[in-house]
Amino acid sequence: MSSDVTRFVEEVEPTRLNSDLFEGKSPDPDAFRVFGGWLVAQALAAAGATVDADRVPHSLHTSFLRPADSTLPLTYRVTRTLQGRTLSHRLVDVLQADKVVVHLVASFRVTRPETPFAHAPSAPAAPDPTTLPTLAQRLAALNGPLRRPGLVRYNPVDLRFVEPPSWADETCTARPPHNALWCRVDGDLPDRALLHACAIAYATDLSILDTLVLPHARALGRRWIPRASLDHSIRFHRPFRADRWWLYDQEGTTLHAAHGTVHGRLFDASGALFATVSQEALFGEPVEHRP
Repeated sequence: MSSDVTRFVEEVEPTRLNSDLFEGKSPDPDAFRVFGGWLVAQALAAAGATVDADRVPHSLHTSFLRPADSTLPLTYRVTRTLQGRTLSHRLVDVLQADKVVVHLVASFRVTRPETPFAHAPSAPAAPDPTTLPTLAQRLAALNGPLRRPGLVRYNPVDLRFVEPPSWADETCTARPPHNALWCRVDGDLPDRALLHACAIAYATDLSILDTLVLPHARALGRRWIPRASLDHSIRFHRPFRADRWWLYDQEGTTLHAAHGTVHGRLFDASGALFATVSQEALFGEPVEHRP
């Protein structure tokens, strides 16, 4: 297990202060703000710590209200809105300095047996992940370093893009708003469904917004568009493991008046759809980020 994976496993579950109150922290106090995927993952972990062990998350919706300061502790306040026979529902407010920075709604359900009544779309064709360059290799191949500030220095996820993301395409070629990449946590995780869901929550926020700017690559050239997530939603459809290869198929739905919406589908290595994702964001004015 890599050091980044060890850090994720040890720190993603916030410290319990009482039955419904938890405290966490950013994994990188030197980042200019807390990475949104980390906030979603920790909030989900806090919610999951208040439900019965026989329940797994089946949906979450996160609203990002304010930037979170990476140097300050994070307080996770859980509200138990429903504790039914088969379903549990939780609200989580993430606070800093008595202000809510993130609001998460999560639902959990008792695991049900398979039935013959099932269907889902098939996974798109994609190369084997082991034939694709690693994130480090893509960064090393750039003519110069990226100038934009980084949010994620300690990344536990191995990302293998099928086609170069916009920041790694030296040709600045415009293409449709579609991105596909293979992902997996870069080490074995414990057999806890909640922890795997937290890893998916973290990983799905790493690359999805870049999909929206692909049609504008030529106009952008070597500039980058700053972006701020407004919300992040996930629905989990079937059992999965975040530490095995899964295909993240992303489609930028619309970008208009600096407001973008993008969707994603997650398929395991057998081609089974196990989760769907959506995110909205606001985009700023382009800035130089490449020499």
